[in-house]
Amino acid sequence: MNTMIRPCLIVLLMLSAVNAQKMPGASVYAKVNSTATIELPVSANYRRLVYNNKNVEEEHLFRVCNGKNQKTCGFWENVKTKKKVASGATNYNKNKKALVIKKIRITDFGEYLTGNKKQSKFVMNQTW
Repeated sequence: MNTMIRPCLIVLLMLSAVNAQKMPGASVYAKVNSTATIELPVSANYRRLVYNNKNVEEEHLFRVCNGKNQKTCGFWENVKTKKKVASGATNYNKNKKALVIKKIRITDFGEYLTGNKKQSKFVMNQTW
């Protein structure tokens, strides 16, 4: 009987690992200067919690362009200072239902959330 339990547990653990990648709150791994695709539901804006060059946590806001907000969309803005923040080129891909960051920088790694903060994903530096 024990010989049957061990393979079943291994299969369950493998399935759990595969499903964890698709669950809200799971991590996304990317290398610096690569493209990161962060699957998040459609939202008018997104937030992220990241650390700046001085290792201080900051909250940034990204507004998705909709044709009416051309002056205030398409870039990350520091919530406290209201200033633009240097980042990899970011946009929302409707077909993939994902936030896409091209040429991701070391300061782009952190927690990404929908505008209402109900769903999130961690974007981590892939070091291997």
